[in-house]
Amino acid sequence: MKNYFIALLVGTFSLTGLHAQDAALLQAEQARGIMTGNTGVRWVVSVTGNKNAKFVATSQGGKIVAEVIEPADAVGRKYLAEADGDMWFWKPGNSRPVSVSKRQRLTGDAAIGDIASTSYVDGYKVVGSESGEVNGEAATVYTMKANSLGDTYAKIKYWVTTNGNLGKKAEFYTKSDTLLRTSTMEYNNKANGRPFLSKMVIKDSSKTITVGFSDVNISSFPSKMFTREALGGGKSVGPRK
Repeated sequence: MKNYFIALLVGTFSLTGLHAQDAALLQAEQARGIMTGNTGVRWVVSVTGNKNAKFVATSQGGKIVAEVIEPADAVGRKYLAEADGDMWFWKPGNSRPVSVSKRQRLTGDAAIGDIASTSYVDGYKVVGSESGEVNGEAATVYTMKANSLGDTYAKIKYWVTTNGNLGKKAEFYTKSDTLLRTSTMEYNNKANGRPFLSKMVIKDSSKTITVGFSDVNISSFPSKMFTREALGGGKSVGPRK
């Protein structure tokens, strides 16, 4: 089976260099699960596409760890995305984690690092903004370019609503300015008194992936759970009973 469960959530971004006028971006990122400092988020992520999957993902401090809970033949598989972009995979029976390419295919539909709570601020810089709308709501449309060639996309356009500062749409482009994917977001969860990400739909020219988020738990998680040692046969990060 393909390694298709990783990095639907990719950790926290630093506030360093985020200007005061970009406070709307900060709020939008937090509503999508990109927390700051020692605060993290754990939730159940359900993926519907060519293959369906469900896992528990925890993101904190620029790292994410995820454990598969469905389908049955993949239960117990774990993934770790480190703050420097390195990614690792482990399954029961393996003696140690193995490296996973950031561009490895997920369910044949989406590249690792492409979707869900990948930060649209960390690794990218705002090069322009303009007024626009998304689904009839007034919005600011940010244009962001990658800080390095290693980032998954060369450019992102990001629609953040004027009312509530929620990121409702994102477009992802190649270096040649070709549109690769579009994602739309919904916020029917609640956390810290604000709307919180509940659904994401990712579309490219021929495929659609729907990602649902539930059982939101915002907390401070032990740093040791975000290590390769914990990944390879360490303590389970599955749902709390």
